[in-house]
Amino acid sequence: MKNTIKISLSLLIIFLSIFFISCSSGEQTTENGTDEFTVTFVDYDGDVLKTINCDSQETCEIVPPEEPNNKENSKFLRWSFFESGFSEIDEDTEIKAIYNYDNRLLTIFGRSINMYSFFIMLGIIVALLLSLREAPRIGMKKDDFIDGFLWIVPVAILGSRLWYVIAEWDAFYDGSIGGLIQSFFGFQNGSFAGFAGLAIHGAFFTAVIMIILYARKRKLDIFKILDIVAVGFIIAQAFGRWGNFFNQEAHGGIVGGMNSEGEAILSIEQQFNYLRNTLHIPEFIVNNMFIIEEDKFAPIRGFYHPTFFYESIFNLLGFSIMLIIRRIKQIHFGEIFSFYLIWYGGLRIFIETMRTDPLTFEFLGQTFKLAIVTSVLMIIGGILVSIYLRTKRKGKTYAESKYTFDFKS
Repeated sequence: MKNTIKISLSLLIIFLSIFFISCSSGEQTTENGTDEFTVTFVDYDGDVLKTINCDSQETCEIVPPEEPNNKENSKFLRWSFFESGFSEIDEDTEIKAIYNYDNRLLTIFGRSINMYSFFIMLGIIVALLLSLREAPRIGMKKDDFIDGFLWIVPVAILGSRLWYVIAEWDAFYDGSIGGLIQSFFGFQNGSFAGFAGLAIHGAFFTAVIMIILYARKRKLDIFKILDIVAVGFIIAQAFGRWGNFFNQEAHGGIVGGMNSEGEAILSIEQQFNYLRNTLHIPEFIVNNMFIIEEDKFAPIRGFYHPTFFYESIFNLLGFSIMLIIRRIKQIHFGEIFSFYLIWYGGLRIFIETMRTDPLTFEFLGQTFKLAIVTSVLMIIGGILVSIYLRTKRKGKTYAESKYTFDFKS
């Protein structure tokens, strides 16, 4: 009898479970028994732009509203749902308007401070803090780095500008020295517009020259300083590249390439899926790599490779390696700097093969990419510096530094 009751209860529970599950399947039905769903187009701030009510039993024509233009200093890029998939929508769906990022950090008295400037300064500040932390560990004074920072950094920024201006001479020199000076310092139509164009190689070489002069004047070990600066330099570059992200610049070619007719080989959706699902790049980065304004660097509308992101990631990797190897007793002072020359030189060659906006120059009738030629010289220089340190400065190692360890192969 007990078994009969148990079986009956079990069957009742199963029946009720099936009944309630079927009743709560999540489908919305009208009094006439037809399934309905709503497609809502919303702006970046959640404002509803258009609502479409659909009946799943009938073909629903989903037409997006006109492209919105409601976000200050930003432009509409695309909808969060690709139109090719509109026909597959069969449930309540919210489709958001995606804009490119505002490249301003803040605006004071009508003048804007851009994210580009912010990230460059953030990188410089982080580099300085790391230098001040490391200096005592290798027997150097913090004051020496602060004094050097105050006059080397401004000169290095001017050096980066000079490098760019020389590379783009025809765009800056109009035949008059006065016009060249105004363009160099970012003056347009009598007002300051900011530096539009900096080259990291110019900043690097200017900084190295100034460091050598400063170290000799203060009678400091040049290679100790160069090691500390190299670590700061590579992390500053990792930060600085994010300024390019907000400006939608320093990017590579269109994802998938173009055919002989100048058309994209992959569809917009395929380009997105490659960056997001194949390379697993964060979606906010992928979205901002959708370039809509066609120019010589982005000749067609579509998703472009975020080379700024690739460079930033590998700079962070190089930075991590440098933090480790400068704790190895067998490493000579100056070899961190040597590593930087080789690492960044190789990285920049890789990046420049992808970028669409390289600085170039003519030599013997051939066109060369300035950054690639410079990077090759950096690699050669890094190898020569390492050889010199191993042969001429045999006793100058990190064994005299604090918090180091032995590395045995």
